[in-house]
Parts: sequence; structure tokens; C-alpha cells
Amino acid sequence: MDSEIEPFDVSEFRKVLQSRSQKAIHLSGKYIDTTQHGLPNQEAMEQPIVGYRVLEKMGSGGTAVVFQAQNIETGDMVALKLLYPGFNQDKKILKQFINEGMMLIRLDHPNILKGLDFGVSKGMYFLALEFVRGESLDSFLSKGLMFTERSTFEMAFQIVKALAYLESKKIVHRDIKPANILLMGSQVKLCDFAYAVEISSTKAQESAEDITCGTVEYISPEQARGQKDLDGRSDVYSLGITCFHMLTGKVPFTGPDAQEVMRQQIYEIVQVKQIPKLTSAGRLLMQLMITKKKEERITPTRLLSMIEKYLAETPGKK
Repeated sequence: MDSEIEPFDVSEFRKVLQSRSQKAIHLSGKYIDTTQHGLPNQEAMEQPIVGYRVLEKMGSGGTAVVFQAQNIETGDMVALKLLYPGFNQDKKILKQFINEGMMLIRLDHPNILKGLDFGVSKGMYFLALEFVRGESLDSFLSKGLMFTERSTFEMAFQIVKALAYLESKKIVHRDIKPANILLMGSQVKLCDFAYAVEISSTKAQESAEDITCGTVEYISPEQARGQKDLDGRSDVYSLGITCFHMLTGKVPFTGPDAQEVMRQQIYEIVQVKQIPKLTSAGRLLMQLMITKKKEERITPTRLLSMIEKYLAETPGKK
């Protein structure tokens, strides 16, 4: 596992593809060889994504569709994410898809959805992810469900583990929200790294427009301002807003448009007192996460130890 995530450039990625004669380029290196006894594996080569047997549709979004699929060589089930071909020439969308693929096949943490393979097959960009059975946190919140204080911080504890890992790699996720948190019984995983970026890349390469990404109801004040000096504390703020949503059933800021919500993220105080029956320890954790000034906000590593202590000292069902 590389200690650093290498920066990439879409044009350089295209050059790699154009220099290869294969119908499929698999950057993981795991599934390039589709031969048996020196001859092509006919079934593997005939698949839309070479090497994978597509089984059924799992879901879709504005730019991609996800299928349950099987690796023909290993028999393993995967979630196969395909970029709609219509976005192949959209530099911004393509960059996000490549960004997610390049990062996830290098990251390795139990609370991050694992990327297994990434590349292009027959003109289609794909990302093979570990196959898990679960639902997004958003699917529960959209039904009007609320969470207890302890269950909220139990979930947060696992996401903070992932954020502390990303902090050690100098990576900011930039889109922490309920839709990107998967619940699988007692296990929690962070997913969707389309907006994730290295801290050095954020400072040097991206425009203010690129920095102001994510979902406005959850982004940090510094993201809303378009600041380039982002770090893991931006993700901590977004997780704090997610916890507020879990505890109250609503986000703290809404408005008629994105600009108004971002204005509130920058200037308005999150009213922790609106959270019913919150213990003093829970209130302290929330305040440390959602303070407006990044310099006063807690880092993922420090937050991890504080939530661990909270869970050890707070009564409740494990």
C-alpha cells in the first residue's frame, strides 16, 4: 500500500489508454490477464466490462449506474459502477469519476468502501467496489427516523476512524453526508470519493469553484467560502451536521437556494440547544465538531479519542 496518493491528470490518463491495444485497461493490475492456457477467456472478453459478469442493477444517479456483478476469474461479487458514456467528454465529471477510482484502489481501511478495480472497457469507464449489503444513512433519515444520542455517536465513531485515516494520508473527503454513509448492521462505511482531494492538490491546483463542492446542507464554512486551505476539520464539521440531522430529524440550515444555505453555513450558529435530551458530554462533542472557526474545531484524530472515551463512559446498549 502506497503511503501517498499520487496526483493525476485526465489528459495523462487518456494517453495511457491510447497507448494500449487491449479492449480493457484495468489499473488494479488484477484482471488484465484474461487468458487460460495462453488463449483468451471467451466469456470474459465478451462481457460489456471485460472480466465481469453483470447480474442486476443496484441503483443509479445523475452520472453513473451501479450493477451487482461477478468477477469471472475469482467468482467474487462486486458492485460495478459505470460512468454513463455521455459523460466521457465532460472533463469535470470524468475527473471526478477518475479521482474516485484512483483513490479507492489505493486506500485500505475497514470503514471505507474498498475499491477493487478501475479502468476503461470498450469505451466505458468503470469502478469495481466491494459488494456489501446495507442501506445509506440517508435512506433512514428520509423516512423521518431519528437516532438516539448513543447510536449517533457510535456511528460517528466509525466514520471518524475513516477520517483519521484520511487525515494521515493528507486527504479531505469534502462530501460527508448521510447519502455517503453506509449502514450494515453494526458496521459503517464511508463511500463516494468523487470530491476527495489531497491537501497539497487543493492548495495548488483547484479553483474556488472546485473547492465549493459537496452538498450545501452539510459543507463546512470554509468550503462555502471557497477557501483552499482545507483539511480534515472540514470533514469533521460535515459529520457534525450529519449528527445533528440524526439527532433532530432535520438539518440546521435550509433556504430557497444554495447561496442562502451557504450564507448560513458561514455566519449562523448551529443551535445545539435544539437537540432534545442531549447530555453535557454529547453537547461538548457537537460543539467541538460544528464550531464555525476551523482553527477552533477539533481534528479527526483528537475527536476519535474523545468519542471513544464518551462511549466508554456513557451508559447504553452496545
